[in-house]
Amino acid sequence: MGDSLYKELLEASWRRKLTPEEETRLQHYLAAHPDAQTEWEDEAALSFYLRQLPDAPLSSNFTARVLRAVELDERREERSTSVFSLAWCRHWVRRHLPQAASALLLLVVVVAGFQQYRGYTRKQVADSVGKFYSVTTVFPRPEVFEDFEVIHQLGQVQPVSDEELLAALQ
Repeated sequence: MGDSLYKELLEASWRRKLTPEEETRLQHYLAAHPDAQTEWEDEAALSFYLRQLPDAPLSSNFTARVLRAVELDERREERSTSVFSLAWCRHWVRRHLPQAASALLLLVVVVAGFQQYRGYTRKQVADSVGKFYSVTTVFPRPEVFEDFEVIHQLGQVQPVSDEELLAALQ
C-alpha cells in the first residue's frame, strides 16, 4: 500500500468511521511504516474531539448569504478577467508607468538632441555657403579673363617718363 492510499484513509477518517476492510488495510500499512503510527494516533484523537463538539447554529438566512457571496465572487472574477476593466487598467499603469516614463524621457532627449544636431549642421552648411560666396566674390568673373592676354601685355610695356606730362600740367 502506498502513501496515497494512506492519505485517502486518513481523509476518510476525518469524515466518517472507517469500515473493517479499511481498518485492516490501515493496520497493515502502520505495521510496515511505524513512523506513521504517531501521526495516525494524533489525527484520530483530533477527529474524535472534533466530533464531540456541538454543531454551530446557522442563521436563518445562511443560504441566501452564501449564494450572495458566491455571486459577488463570480462578479469580481469577471471584472478582474476583463481586459478593459478599471482595475486592470490601474494595475497596468502602476506596473508600467515607471518604464513608460523612462522611455518617454529618453525619447524627448533623443528628439531634442537630433533637433540640435540638425540645427548645428544647418548652421555649418550656411557658414560654408557664406564662406564660399565670399571667396567667389574675391575672384573676378570669367569674362574678365577673356582679355587676359591684352591686359597681361599692358603690364609688360616699358614705362615712359611722365616728365612731359608733368610739365604740361604745370
